[in-house]
Amino acid sequence: MDNMKIMVIEDDIDLSELIKMYLTPEGWDIEIFNTGNEAINALKKIQYNLIILDLMLPDINGFEICRLVRQKSTIPIIMLTALEDSIYRVQGLNIGADDYIIKPFEPAELVARVKSQLRRNYEFLSIEVKKDGFERSVGKLKLDKKKHKGYYDNIAIDLTPKEFEILWVLMDDPDSVHNMDEIHYKIWGEDILDSEVNPVMVHIRRIRAKFEKIGVKSIITTIWGVGYQINA
Repeated sequence: MDNMKIMVIEDDIDLSELIKMYLTPEGWDIEIFNTGNEAINALKKIQYNLIILDLMLPDINGFEICRLVRQKSTIPIIMLTALEDSIYRVQGLNIGADDYIIKPFEPAELVARVKSQLRRNYEFLSIEVKKDGFERSVGKLKLDKKKHKGYYDNIAIDLTPKEFEILWVLMDDPDSVHNMDEIHYKIWGEDILDSEVNPVMVHIRRIRAKFEKIGVKSIITTIWGVGYQINA
């Protein structure tokens, strides 16, 4: 995963330089933008592999940037949020961010989370043939790994990387109930660390909302006290 191009959108110049210092030794190309407008203009011209996005910027807030990116791209987005901003972490995940890092953070945590997002995105977008193939189908629901899209009764559903991965995990064994810790570990590679914000629940709400827009109201069933099951 060398030669990855990472966009850092952070208005704190000292922090942005520290982030660059932490990530550059991994062999990644780090580009820093201190305003949202600069970043948006660069995104129109350059293809990045990952975005590290501060939510509080001087011109355009990070939520709006996240929305704009998600209209056109499934690129992984890691939010930077303050410790007390649990409501903002939920909001960021709701509009399509894949993960978040709480300020202040340790360099090792930042590097590990970036590696995790790059690795998982590469695995899902790689054209290398895998034993589980490129597609999964359950009932009327189909996932296409090459296009990174879901289809329900041939209606296309745009999915963020994490939404796609959650459905992929659930469809791997559609007859079983998958508990939240299992899903989180398979996708994020770690146990749930934040008791205030559960990314699995946030992303599942987003998945349900997208399918409800086309009239499918129970794509994922909650088995209370146990976990989640695909219902296609």
